[in-house]
Order: sequence, then structure tokens, then C-alpha cells
Amino acid sequence: MAKSALGFMQLTIICGFSLFYAWYLISFFGLFILVPPDFDFVGLHIEQILFFVGGIFSTVALIAAFNKADSVAIGHTRLLYLASFLPGLLMPVAILVYSLGIDLPFPVFCLACLLTGAAAAIGFMLWEDLLTHGYLKRGVLTHGIMFCAGGVAFLAVTLFLSPIETCIVSILLLCASMALLSFIAPRCDTLEDKPATPAREYFRKSWHVEIVISVINAVFGYAFIFLYYTDANLLIGAMAVAIFADLGFAITFGRGKWFQFAGAIRICGAFVSVALLLMVCGGDVVRNVAACSIVLFWFIFRTMDGGSLTNLANRNDFSALYCATRGKMPANLGFTIGLTVGVASVALDPPSMALPYAPLALVGLFIVAVLFFLPFDNASSAVGYKTLSLVDMQESPNDNLKRQCELIKVEYKLSPRESDVLEYLVKGRNAKHISEKLYISESTAKTHISNIYRKVGIHSQQELLDMLEAA
Repeated sequence: MAKSALGFMQLTIICGFSLFYAWYLISFFGLFILVPPDFDFVGLHIEQILFFVGGIFSTVALIAAFNKADSVAIGHTRLLYLASFLPGLLMPVAILVYSLGIDLPFPVFCLACLLTGAAAAIGFMLWEDLLTHGYLKRGVLTHGIMFCAGGVAFLAVTLFLSPIETCIVSILLLCASMALLSFIAPRCDTLEDKPATPAREYFRKSWHVEIVISVINAVFGYAFIFLYYTDANLLIGAMAVAIFADLGFAITFGRGKWFQFAGAIRICGAFVSVALLLMVCGGDVVRNVAACSIVLFWFIFRTMDGGSLTNLANRNDFSALYCATRGKMPANLGFTIGLTVGVASVALDPPSMALPYAPLALVGLFIVAVLFFLPFDNASSAVGYKTLSLVDMQESPNDNLKRQCELIKVEYKLSPRESDVLEYLVKGRNAKHISEKLYISESTAKTHISNIYRKVGIHSQQELLDMLEAA
């Protein structure tokens, strides 16, 4: 699989992830929209909350396993394919049975939602891992394309098929996605068992950013419940606009543009805060438009978040599996809180009072989070990177090392291939590993290493590392 080409395997990854995303949208949004209007609203959306709770539980369990072993090996086992596939069938099957006129107890629906949410979180993790190892490096652009493709499939199914047909298509989408996952993984680039510690330490130091991400996603979750309660058709329309707007954003900003993450979060938060205030102060039309605009920002934020985590793993040589699992947890947690606030507002009597005024608390919470937890751009030790990336919030421990590498490449006139080899040498990689990553023979890798040592005037990898550390 060529690193520079968009070949068969890369296209298969895009196709498989798009199918999985379509299944996710149908399971989390479509099936709840298709429920008869006389169904208990609060009970229905408690099940929707449980969907995300299940995802959070599975994410926490995997992160704990990664941290305990300081390894992501468990994430590459075939058992996880089944953990994403079999529970993911439960919710579409439960809705299908209900649509056929067979009553199921409320706890059965709750359990189906909980396990389906857990399956969704695992599936996203597996596909995100393949994105990096499939050499789909432009995270924002790639995510925008896949999310748009999956979104179009979701819209087509939700708008034109009956509930029974929707459930059947949802099951088929998941089966096709998991079949492609099983086909791709053994044939893709070697899935490395990287240590969890470097990525874990990075996220531990980025807790302040995660607070802001959680608060913004709480707003998104609240807006979805508001639109579910107001007009489900309006929600579908907002999602249709948002899907294509998201693709436009990904094409515009996912192809090498430069901007600061802290600044991007502030811009997003400013628009969302204005929309929340309009939900309080405006009439019904203004309130609905404001809620729809928040839905639009949610789709764009998902693309930015997924793409930034891919970029983070690529740039710092972190485990893509760990970053995909750990990085989305604050967003999912915040969205779950927003859903809960929305459902609690509807449950109050009368809900017409609570729904429009609950946003004031969210606005205040967001302002506090931005003021106290999100650093200003000039407080970042790095100057920004191509595409949106979480890594510009703080300097990676390896940033100084990478700057020294760039100086060595220029000062000692290393060839392009020698420069590539140098980047792996400073990470402690040996000739065998370098040959596998650069698709060259091991003897060729050793030749390049010898040439680097000769030009720089050293004799071993340890001398190279000592020289860089002392610089």
C-alpha cells in the first residue's frame, strides 16, 4: 500500500467508516425520530441518554485496560470486532420488533440502547485507528468526507423508508461495515502495540481544554433535545444543512490551512453562545433558527475533533488507538450532560418555561470555562499547525527534539530519505522498524543510518540522542 497514493485500501477504509457512521446516525438519531408521536418523550430520550452512557462506560473500561498494561494490544484483538458488531445489532432489532407490533418491556429497550452505545464507541475507536494506519493523514478533510457520505445515507434512509425498512437497512449497514473492518485490518499497515504512557501524559496535561470541550458539547446535546421536542422534521432539516456545511468546512480548512485551536474554540463558542441567547430572547422562529445553527456547529465540531485527534497521533507518534479512545471522552461526556439537561427541562411542568431559559445557565458555564480554563493564543508555546490540532495548546515534550532534527537536516545537508530515517532514529527506532515504515529493505535502512552518522560525525544512535538533548 503506497503511502502517497489514495489506493484501494484507503478507499475501502473511507467506505467502511462512512457505512459505520451512517449506522451510528440512524441508531442514535433516526430511530428516535421515527418513533410514533404518542410515545412518552421523557422515557424515549432517557433511552437516548443511555446510548451515550454506554459509550462512555466502554471508553473508560478500554482506557483503564490500556493504562494498566501501558499497551494498546487489547485494542487489536478480533474480540473487539464482535464487541462492536453484536451489541450494535440490539437497538435496531428492538425497534424492528416494536414496529412489528410486539411490545417489549421498557428495561429491554434501555439495555439495548446502553449496549448499542457501547458498541458505537468501540467501533469508532477501531475505525479511527485504521485511518492513521491507512495513511489517511489529513484528519479534518478525511473526517469531513466520511461524515458527509454517512450523513447523506442517513438522510436518505430516514426520509424515504418506513421504520421497519430503516431498521433493516441499519442492520445491513453495520454488517457491511464490520465485514470491511475484518477485511481491512489484517491487510492494512501493521497495527503497532505502542505504549499508552506518552499519550496519557499529554491528555493529563490538557485537562483544561477538555473542560471547555465538554461544556460546548453540553450545549449541542441540549439543542438536539430542544429540536426533538419542538419539531423532529425541523431537526432533520437542520441536520441536512449541517452535513453539507460540514463538508464545505472540511474542504476549506482541512487542506493545509493554519489557525490556532484556542482561537477556533473561541469563535465556535461565541457563535454558540449568541445562538443560546437568541433561544432565550427571540420568538419561536428565531428560537428554532438558533437551535438549528447549534446543530450545524455540532457537525463541524465533530469533524474538527476527530481530525485533530488523528493529527495529534500522527504528529507525536502516539498510539492512534489510544488517542481515538481517550480524546473523544470529554465531548461524549458533555453531550450526555446536555441531553440530560434537555430531558430534565421537558420533564418539568410546564416545560415551556424551562426549555428556553435553561440555555442561560449553559452560556454562563461556557463563559466561565473559557475565561478560566482555555489559554489565550499567545500563551501557547507552539505557533499553530496545519489543520486544526489539539497539539497547539501546549508544546509536546518532543518539540525541542524535532526542532533540533530540522537544524541537523539543514546543517549537514541530509538527503530527503536520510531526513526521513533521522526522524525515526531520534524516536529510538531501529533499522528493522524503519525499513517497515519507509518500505525499504533493512540493509538500505542501515546504509542510510551509517550515512547520517558519518555526516554528523558520530558513531551510534545514543550519541545522536545525547547530542540532541545537549543542544
